[in-house]
Order: sequence, then C-alpha cells, then structure tokens
Amino acid sequence: MLKLFSYQSRPARCPFCGAPVRRPVHLEGGIWYDFAGGFCDCGAVFALDPTARNGGAAFLQALVVSADGDLDRALGLAEGQDYDAGYVQHYDQHQHRLVPNAFGTLYFVRLRVGTAPQ
Repeated sequence: MLKLFSYQSRPARCPFCGAPVRRPVHLEGGIWYDFAGGFCDCGAVFALDPTARNGGAAFLQALVVSADGDLDRALGLAEGQDYDAGYVQHYDQHQHRLVPNAFGTLYFVRLRVGTAPQ
C-alpha cells in the first residue's frame, strides 16, 4: 500500500528557549490549578489543555502560576510588556510528544525581567 503521508512525532519544546519540556504534572497550591502543567529551566510556566477547548482557562492558569498564585497580580500584567506568551499545538499527553493528529495544546508564559514575583 502506498504511504501518502508520514506519521512523525517530535518532542515538545519550549517556544522561548527550545529546550525539551518535562511531562506536565498536576500542580498543587492554588484553587485556579485545574490543568496539568510545569516549568521550564528558562523561567517559563506552562499549562496543558488536552482537548483544545479550554485554551483561555489553561493560559490563565499559566499566568496565575507565573504570578505566584496571585490572580489580581496576574490580571494586571500586560502581554508584551510584563510577560511573553507562546503555545505548542498537537501535544499528545500520553506519548509526551507532538503528534500531527493530537488536540492538546501547551500554553506558555514567561515573565520579563523586572516583573518576576517578589
């Protein structure tokens, strides 16, 4: 049978530094922490939306975690001024890889210098 497309998977990488990301885990410590997430060595925080239907909530969680759990502070931050945002699509949480037909999205937030939590 002729193979018309290739089924390739790749490791998930941080959109800021390019380092491989660790497998998302359940984060403890806040009422806003509904999604699995994690941290990159470059300082980025990420949250996983496994269905691609709750992107706003997953992004908000990453923002709140980066603000040390302070929702009011997180909502006062401005993208491009206080933090940078990025995302990685087609994440398969079971394989911990990027797969063309996967729906998961990793939402990343990295605070800029001078806005780090105190």
